[in-house]
Amino acid sequence: MSLITALVVGGSPEPWKAFGFHLLSATPSESRFSLGDVVLVVNSTQPAGMVSWEITEVNTETIDGVLTARGANDLELPLEPGNAGCLGVDHVVVRTNSLDVTCAAIEAATGAPVKRIRDAGSGMQQAFHKLGSVVVEVVSATEQVEKTHLWGFVVNVSDVDALCAFLGPDILGTPKPATQPGRRIASARSGAALGVPFAVMDLGVAVAI
Repeated sequence: MSLITALVVGGSPEPWKAFGFHLLSATPSESRFSLGDVVLVVNSTQPAGMVSWEITEVNTETIDGVLTARGANDLELPLEPGNAGCLGVDHVVVRTNSLDVTCAAIEAATGAPVKRIRDAGSGMQQAFHKLGSVVVEVVSATEQVEKTHLWGFVVNVSDVDALCAFLGPDILGTPKPATQPGRRIASARSGAALGVPFAVMDLGVAVAI
């Protein structure tokens, strides 16, 4: 089974450190943080934004244009949760112009089929794959994108209210009901300066897909 072992983003590591993620290692060009069951790699030589992902058991450098590296399944889990109380990655969002093309590419590369497709309204559709504990949410909308790309991601935390209090309203928004019944989500604000769309969720009542 293919697993996501790392997410790579560009920009400065300092906002991720300030957010409360546990620093695993650092060099002048690369910092690695714990996301509970996945490593966040911050490559400071790249501009802010999602860059790539690392996935076990893949033999391709791209998945429908998304930069992909073969990951090693050697993480000693769980990783340190840090002050953020990060328990793991809930889902990663991929934006595309063609749900069918991107989902077929993900299945071909990882063996993970589409679990379900959801009509989110306003011309938006979402398809969901499951790579281990991480959901890959593929999103298509009427607004065209230049190319298929990693857009953002969401992590699970042990106490979303405590994290909101720790960071303050300029960094993390007020928790609100998530799409998943019984769960709440809080989105990082521009003051967090993470450089990617990012949110945290509590575990609530897990709903299988």
